[in-house]
Amino acid sequence: MKKILGFLVVIALGLSVWVAFALWTGIYSVYTYPPGKDYPEGVTYLVSREEGEPMFNSPEWAAPKPPERVEGEGSGGIKFDSPIRAKKKPVATRIIVELPYIDWAYQQSLKP
Repeated sequence: MKKILGFLVVIALGLSVWVAFALWTGIYSVYTYPPGKDYPEGVTYLVSREEGEPMFNSPEWAAPKPPERVEGEGSGGIKFDSPIRAKKKPVATRIIVELPYIDWAYQQSLKP
């Protein structure tokens, strides 16, 4: 019995380290729906992260505005930066784990 419990603890620790690493490196993102019509209890998902998506996301998240250009600044040449694209895949197709509603994650998604 001790061997099985020890094995489960090692698996749980390994999964925790993997999720922390995946969030830190940008592989995963936390997407939270607050309580409302569609989700009366609210729900939080661990999803695969799209390019340009923040670590904590929700339907109320707004992409940051691009910096305004100051007259006379820069050379006026061509820039080769890629713009932030709209999400390619819906959240429902990127879900890895469904969690109960986590208010802290939702509040993080509202920060600029």
